[in-house]
Amino acid sequence: QVAVTIVKVGSILAIIAAGLLSERSSAANLESAVAGAGVSGFFAALLASLWAYDGWNNVGMVASEIRRPQRNLPLAFVAGTAFVAVLYLLANLAYFYALPAHAVASSERVAGDAMRVALGPVGADLVSIAAMISTFAALNGSILTGSRVPYALARDGYFFSRVAHVHPKYATPAPAIILLSSWAALLVLSGHFRALYTLVLFPSWILYAMATASVIVLRRKRPDLPRPYRTIGYPFVPITFVAVAVVLLYSTLRDSPRESLLGLLIIAAGVPYYRYRSSKVKEKSRIS
Repeated sequence: QVAVTIVKVGSILAIIAAGLLSERSSAANLESAVAGAGVSGFFAALLASLWAYDGWNNVGMVASEIRRPQRNLPLAFVAGTAFVAVLYLLANLAYFYALPAHAVASSERVAGDAMRVALGPVGADLVSIAAMISTFAALNGSILTGSRVPYALARDGYFFSRVAHVHPKYATPAPAIILLSSWAALLVLSGHFRALYTLVLFPSWILYAMATASVIVLRRKRPDLPRPYRTIGYPFVPITFVAVAVVLLYSTLRDSPRESLLGLLIIAAGVPYYRYRSSKVKEKSRIS
């Protein structure tokens, strides 16, 4: 995973360098303008960009396997997100340096088009290779960390017991990894990638907003709880986050109601099963 990530970051840095240093690029492109799409367009674009940043939450899924989590977990969240933000902002600067704004707005493969300008036809081919490397790196990290969720559920009795098994040699939740990989492969075969990220992000941001709001609620209802992490800028930061999340959710529901409601429906479909498993866990707890 480390080696693949290094290659991924190196590929992005190479794209940035090519876009900014090529003689075919021009600073005049930065002065070009494109008609704005209004508030609705802004939040539609925001949802798409949030998909690129959504991997930040993967760190929390492996919190129990992190040394000194009180120190290293928030450090990984903040430093990792900041690094990715700088990297993506530089990449976008390179795109706008190579292409005028209207070309960026109309492009479906902006990185390939920018590298075609900067390096010629070979540039688009190199971007395709870099995109594949980046995709495999992201999938690898997401599956390795995301598999800890069904594993934890199964370990606590809320999912199929087989998924709680750990590989005897590699000490990894192998059945959970296989299960998640198989489900991801089925989703990829659908080919509806734009619908998929909306379907995922809409319910995800409901959970993010609820988790952030719980910081405020628990400080009022349970001031006695130990708090190993500090919330910088409390209460303004969590309040602002929840407010932005609510506006984002409203905009997404209005613009993509089918995908948004389908995401909620998938979550709701698991409620009866959760209640059934929860009753079994409580029954087992009473017997023991």
